[in-house]
Amino acid sequence: PLLHAMLGSMFLSHCSVAFVPSHTPTVTSRTRLFSSSTTTYSSPADSPARVAEAQAIAETTGRKAHDNFAMNALFASVEERPDPTPCAISSASPTSSLPRDLPRGCLLKIGPNGATPQDGWMDGDGLVHAITLPPMNEQGDEDIMYSATYVDTKGRRLEREAANGKIFKGTLGAAPQGLPMLGNLFQNGLTFGTLDVQKDTCNTALAVSGSRILALMEQSPPSEIQMDKSGRMTTVESFTRLDGAIPFAPISGGCLGAHGRTDPITGERVHVSYTSNAPPYVRIDTFAENWKLQSSVGIDVPSPVMVHDCALTKNYVVILDFPLTIRPERMFLQNKFPVEYEPQNGARIGLTPRGFDNDQTLWFDVESGVVLHAIHAYEREEDGMVVLHAFKATPDGSSSFILEYTPSFLHEWVLDPTTGETVSERCLNPNVMVEFPTCRSSPTGDRRSSSAYGLVSTSIGGPLRSFKTPTDGVLLDGVVKFALENDAERDLVVGDVASRFDLPNGWHLVSEPTAVAKVGGDGEYILLLATYVPPGDDDDNKETYATIATDGTSMKTQLLILDGDCISNGPVTSVDLPYHVNYGLHSEFVSWDLMEGPAHEASEWTLPAV
Repeated sequence: PLLHAMLGSMFLSHCSVAFVPSHTPTVTSRTRLFSSSTTTYSSPADSPARVAEAQAIAETTGRKAHDNFAMNALFASVEERPDPTPCAISSASPTSSLPRDLPRGCLLKIGPNGATPQDGWMDGDGLVHAITLPPMNEQGDEDIMYSATYVDTKGRRLEREAANGKIFKGTLGAAPQGLPMLGNLFQNGLTFGTLDVQKDTCNTALAVSGSRILALMEQSPPSEIQMDKSGRMTTVESFTRLDGAIPFAPISGGCLGAHGRTDPITGERVHVSYTSNAPPYVRIDTFAENWKLQSSVGIDVPSPVMVHDCALTKNYVVILDFPLTIRPERMFLQNKFPVEYEPQNGARIGLTPRGFDNDQTLWFDVESGVVLHAIHAYEREEDGMVVLHAFKATPDGSSSFILEYTPSFLHEWVLDPTTGETVSERCLNPNVMVEFPTCRSSPTGDRRSSSAYGLVSTSIGGPLRSFKTPTDGVLLDGVVKFALENDAERDLVVGDVASRFDLPNGWHLVSEPTAVAKVGGDGEYILLLATYVPPGDDDDNKETYATIATDGTSMKTQLLILDGDCISNGPVTSVDLPYHVNYGLHSEFVSWDLMEGPAHEASEWTLPAV
C-alpha cells in the first residue's frame, strides 16, 4: 500500500535553474511541462468540474513524456556501504562550505533495497543513507561523511542464522492476487520456524523521540537504530515492542504507525496505528520522551483502513479514515490483494480530544479519496475551527492505487468541533501533482505554518522492469513551496506556488524535502538528495539498469541545501557524494547532540557575528 508514497508531483509556477552540477553540461534552457506562462490557474473557488478538469490535464500532460530508462535506473538496488566515506563540496557549488547557520547533524533517508525480481519494490529491506554534517574542526575543515547501511532486522538475522541462502519471500509482488501472498507467508513460517511470517523490513520511515531513533514499517514492529558522529549507523534493537507499547498481532507481530507527530511544547510523540485483525481497528499511542508510553486509546472505525499519517493540534489528534480498506478475507475468498480503494466505504476525518483514556472522537464526513500524507493541522484562534492541510489522491478503481501511480493534490478541510460539520473542503491547487509534504515546526510552538514544501514530478509512466510492483512510477524533478495563507504583500493567496526550484536535465530527486530551522534566526533550509542518470534507451534488459547502478561512475548524487526564503535561487551549497543514492521513501534530520561520539577533534561551533 505504500508503493505510491514514492511518487511525486508537478507544478504551476516557473523559476530559472541555478543548480549546475560539475560533471554535466550547463543547462541554459529547458521546456517546462507546467509553467506560469502556459498554465491556467484554477482557484479554490472554482466548481468541482473545473477542478477535476484541471487535475486531469495535469495528469495527462505528465504522462505524455516519460524517461522510463531513468526511472528504472533510480529504482535499481545499490550496494550497502556501512563504512563512512568522505564527501566534498561540489566544484560548482555557489559557496565552498556549509552555511554557518545550518544546524549540524545527520540527514537520514530510508527506503527499500535489494528486493528480488519476483517481489515488489517495497519488499526490499530498509537501507539507511546517512550524510553526516559535522561542526567545523580546528583546521577549518568540514569532514562530511556518507554511509549506506541496512537496518539489521529480525528477518535479516534469521536469514543469516539459517546459513542456507534462503530469504524471506515478499508479499507485495503478488498484487493484485491474494493466494500467492498467503503462500509466501506460509512458506516463510516453515522456512524460518517463526510465527512472524511477515518480514520486518523496516523500510518506510524514521522517527525520533528524545535520543532514540526508530526505523519503521506498518506491518511489523520497528527497529531502533543509532548514528555516531563518525557517520556510522548501527542497529540497537530489532523487532522492539517499546517495553510493551506495541501489542502482539498474528502474522505481523504488531505495528506502529509510520508517521507520528511531536508536540512542539510538551515534547509528546503521537502515532496513529491500524490493524485488520479485530476492532478497534485504529489505535492512538502517546509517548513521553524516549518512547515511554503514556497512553493508548482504541478508536472505533467502521472498517479496517490504512492510516499512514496523522496530524496534531493543541487539543486534538487528527485521524484520517479514508477508504483504503484492508480486508484479509479478500485473499482466500476472492484471490485478491487485501488492500483496495473502496470509495463506497465512505471517508471521514476524526478529531480525538487529547488527554483522555477513552474514545471521544468527533467524526466529520468528507469526500472520498486517499490521504497518505498530512502537512499540518491547527485550531483557528478567531473561531476554534480546525484546519487541515494535506495531499489527497482520488484513484480510478479499486486496485489502481496499489499497482499504479495516482496523483495527489494540495487540499484543505475546515472542521467545526462545536457543530460537528465539515464547513468546507477544497482542492487548493488542481494544477500541481505533489507528494512528500513538509513544513517546519515553529520553535515557539505555533502549529500553524504559512507555507509547505512538496516534490515536483514532470512525468508518469512505466513499466517498472526490475520488480513485479508497482507497474509504473514518476520522475521527481523539482521542489515547490506552497502558500498556506494569503499574503497581500507578495500577491499570494492560499494554494499559490510561492517559489519553485527545478533540476537540470538528467537530474532527479531521490529524497523528500527535509526542513531544518536556521540557527539563531528565522527561516529554514531545505535538504534534498538529487541523482543524475545518463541518457539511455529503455528496453527489457534488466542488466542494463543494474550495471549503471553499480559501476560507480555512471550515476552521481549531490546533497542540495536550499534557502527556504527563496528556493528558486537554487542551492546555496551542494555536496558531492562518493556513491549515488537510489529511490527511497522518507527522511529525517538528527541533530548533532543526539549522535554518539566521538567523530573528530571538533572546535566549538557558534554562529558568526553579523
